[in-house]
Amino acid sequence: MMRSLFLALLLALPTAGHAAGPSDTPDNRLDAANHLFELPAYRLIATRQLYESLNSLPAEQHKRALAALSDPAVMTSLRGVISRSMAQTFSTAELGHLARFLQAEEARSMIDKTQNFQSILTKELLTASVTDPELIRILIGK
Repeated sequence: MMRSLFLALLLALPTAGHAAGPSDTPDNRLDAANHLFELPAYRLIATRQLYESLNSLPAEQHKRALAALSDPAVMTSLRGVISRSMAQTFSTAELGHLARFLQAEEARSMIDKTQNFQSILTKELLTASVTDPELIRILIGK
């Protein structure tokens, strides 16, 4: 019994060098999400996602939205929207893990390769659809 209690206590203690992170509260999530903007790789991702979202707008709204991006107040507001969305979606631990990944040298390279990945995926999808009649029906809707 004593050995089981001792083992349970050992497992519950944080290991050396791995202190427990901040608790998963809405404020801590928002702080962690805001911290992501300090990372160049994250700013690149957020910018790309923003422009992709704007591309889905009707032409006139898209034009106005692009023009509004030159206003620092609009950018501050959008940054808040992105941070709040991240905080509502991910836990404090997940946001911390994302920050650690985005600090790595490989993160920027991987982000840069996503456009190439999308092009390759599209090409592979089209190639597969030629040999799979069901896939071509799904893709073109016939």
